[in-house]
Amino acid sequence: MTTTTGRAEPAEVEAREYAETRFRVQPPTHGDDGTRVRMRTGPWLAGPDGVMTVGSLGVVVDDALGSTILRARLGDQHSVTSQLSLEIVVPPPWDGPELTAHATLLGRDIVGGLAAATVFDGEGRVVAVATGRCRYVPADILPPGGMRPPLPPADHGSLFETLDLASPTASAGAIPEQASPTAAGSAPAAGETGGPALVLPSGPGMQNPHNTVHGGVLLCGSDLAVALADPDGPPHTTSVRISFLRPGDGNHPVTFTTRAVHRGRSLAVYEVSAGGPAGRPYTVATVIRER
Repeated sequence: MTTTTGRAEPAEVEAREYAETRFRVQPPTHGDDGTRVRMRTGPWLAGPDGVMTVGSLGVVVDDALGSTILRARLGDQHSVTSQLSLEIVVPPPWDGPELTAHATLLGRDIVGGLAAATVFDGEGRVVAVATGRCRYVPADILPPGGMRPPLPPADHGSLFETLDLASPTASAGAIPEQASPTAAGSAPAAGETGGPALVLPSGPGMQNPHNTVHGGVLLCGSDLAVALADPDGPPHTTSVRISFLRPGDGNHPVTFTTRAVHRGRSLAVYEVSAGGPAGRPYTVATVIRER
């Protein structure tokens, strides 16, 4: 679950990492025609095949949609993402040096709102479209002291390094040894569970200002978990739809478990559940991959 805040940062407080700094996502800019959020592209977004993953759009899209709905709030409130849908128009790789998510409000009431976003690459092509639904919550969910300023990102060489998953010897796009549950056997058939394909370490670089796991990171992990659990399946993610059931505890690792709902030659549908040590899911995602 993602929270977007409207609070200003207090002065002279210790800096920290956020999911936005890890993914090189810039603060939103607002205009009469909607909200724009930009994300720099580079090796820090490279997945198993060395190419930017669809899931790496999660943070920039979630921020654009959440910021748009937050601006339409009534009174002193924050917004939390409850549903997010991402549809791919052009598969990666995408032209840089940055991608832009342009979001507009579709509607809102006292409970929450719905927004839509279009993602453009550096050449102005539409590469993805998204919709997001957020709920309004009380404004007192930030930790004491408010939002701290961001630290600059480290020199991440792959998405695995961005997510603190890569081994010291992993090169850009290499699959970490711990994230290969099907290496000793065949890929999961329809209805089978591939096991915990991905265990995401805890840390501020995966979090929101109030120390829960960023919704865009949970979307990114869901997409990556499928790629690792079934590397021989259809190679291109074309759709991710994720529901946020409860806040993700940012102080504990997140385990992503993948189940193949349908695995055909040209199209496969997977269900990915992400959860923590309590055993209750934070999110449930449907990921569609095609050949």
